[in-house]
Amino acid sequence: MPNLTNITLQLAHQSNTTTLYQDFEIQLDSNLLLQLMASYNLKASDVTGDYVFNSLVFEQFVKTEPYNGGNSVLKNTTHAISRWPQKLSWSQLNQQINNFLLAWLNDYKLGANLDVAFLLTRCLELKSNKNVQFQSLLTHLIARVTNQLEQYKFSYVQNFDLDTGLPNQHLLLNLLNLSLNNNKSLSNNQVSDLSKLANPAESAHLGLILVNLNINYGEVSQLNSASSSLMLAAMHTIQQHLSDDATLFHLGAIDLAILINPLKSPTQLNLIATKLLHAFETALPLENITLILNPYFGAISTFNIQTNAISLYEHARLALNQAIVKNEQIKIYDQNISSSFMNSQLLDEAIIEALQQNELSLFLQPIVTINDHSSPDKTNTTEKCASAEVLLRWPSQEWQSISPARLLDVIYKKGFGRVFIRWLINNACQRCAELASTYQHHVSLTINLSSSDLLDSDLPELLWQSIALWNIPAGSLTIEITENDILVDEVKVLKVLDQIVKLGCKIALDDFGTGYSSMARLRNMPINIVKIDQSFVRNISTSTQDKAIVKSIIKLAHSLGKEVIAEGVEDLACLNILKEMNCEKIQGYYYGKPMSFEDFTIWLGAFKMQ
Repeated sequence: MPNLTNITLQLAHQSNTTTLYQDFEIQLDSNLLLQLMASYNLKASDVTGDYVFNSLVFEQFVKTEPYNGGNSVLKNTTHAISRWPQKLSWSQLNQQINNFLLAWLNDYKLGANLDVAFLLTRCLELKSNKNVQFQSLLTHLIARVTNQLEQYKFSYVQNFDLDTGLPNQHLLLNLLNLSLNNNKSLSNNQVSDLSKLANPAESAHLGLILVNLNINYGEVSQLNSASSSLMLAAMHTIQQHLSDDATLFHLGAIDLAILINPLKSPTQLNLIATKLLHAFETALPLENITLILNPYFGAISTFNIQTNAISLYEHARLALNQAIVKNEQIKIYDQNISSSFMNSQLLDEAIIEALQQNELSLFLQPIVTINDHSSPDKTNTTEKCASAEVLLRWPSQEWQSISPARLLDVIYKKGFGRVFIRWLINNACQRCAELASTYQHHVSLTINLSSSDLLDSDLPELLWQSIALWNIPAGSLTIEITENDILVDEVKVLKVLDQIVKLGCKIALDDFGTGYSSMARLRNMPINIVKIDQSFVRNISTSTQDKAIVKSIIKLAHSLGKEVIAEGVEDLACLNILKEMNCEKIQGYYYGKPMSFEDFTIWLGAFKMQ
């Protein structure tokens, strides 16, 4: 059985115009030539001679603007016409015309102009009363072969990726259709030879593996300016480990597909994917960097399901998505994946509907001050709650225990990020106003923003509008960010944060100590509050290392004039240690879990009474 990869690599290599056309051939057989001649009232005996190249006409022609226009490179065509034999037998004429058309195609690939080629044919004359018809025939043949070449090019682009030379998704689906439907054939003449690959007599079953190379081009480009070669290196690695019955396809920037025909057993899919995983355990041969990829594989076979090409591909895509979401390197499709996908789709729709119907709610978790460094003597240790963190919740009876991370992931992926952040800011400002006016509690609220929010230049204006609408002090809002959010585009994020600070809002840096360059961020960004990640805080009463880390973070933050909030405080022992370290504020279950607004007001009243 022929291998599609070998065939396609003969058809194309890199994105090079010359190699793109190199396999296009034109052979005008004698029967077809006679038919075309008949339409111009020409017989074989009319065109065997005498021919003459009219040098005077040519000299006038080369002086014209079209010929010298820069887009009329006609070296090969001129050579073929100027050396046209005076007398030709019928078979010689047939060959001469094929050579002439080939010469024209070589010029056309280099940018020659079709109209100029028509004019050039006037320099070749047939010394008979059939000259006009003959010259018209030549222009017809030039136009015909040019059109064929353009159709070939269009078919190539439709079916092959120009950068890698691999067949693309369009051709993959055609081949799947051809394999799954015994009597169908590919519509593109260019790839008709590939139908042998889908011969049902030779292949009872097919296997399809989709590959996500798990490449972060943003990170790679920082390491190596030639990151575009990464796909080619990965492709080469895969091809080295595929047998003749497997064919590689290019689907997207970091996505490939492998078609196995015939597939002998369903277990073969797992074996191929495992083999490729082992192959990627070695660093790719790239300049200046060492990079090991950790790709994901989603696979399906006609052993699993009997369906059409589109469904087979989509089921493989579901398996790949499942592998990525669950962080499993290899996932073979089964019916549970479809059920899980359907439930996921229904959940996504329900989340967006909940946002649009104002069914999402904000819970508040208290942030308690235990060391008030703002007091004149710096020794006031009276506990008070003057702030709280706003946390997203969805009190749904049908969809229970949906994490905030899942809610936010769906909202932003579905394009409702700006709608959500407007809702979040407005509701937070409203809660601040209600706490002050209705309950006489002056509590500042902290809201979490994502990297996409911080890249929105309209964010400061949105904050100002909500603050003005609810008539609250700007200092009642604290914007909480993480180091990863800053790293997306530090320059742009800094501009947005500076405008937020000018409004009077505060900035808190969350998850401090878990980032890459915390001290540099702490020094250079307009940060008022440092929140120590709970992974360091929770065990400080039993872990000397965690205790030392927390102590050093507090000292560092204080030396730079920042307030400190310790997250994840769950017991009295942890609290007492933080008091000794002069940590100002505490957040954690020791004082209170996240609670609804109504419950928070009750808790706050009771806490003040204590």
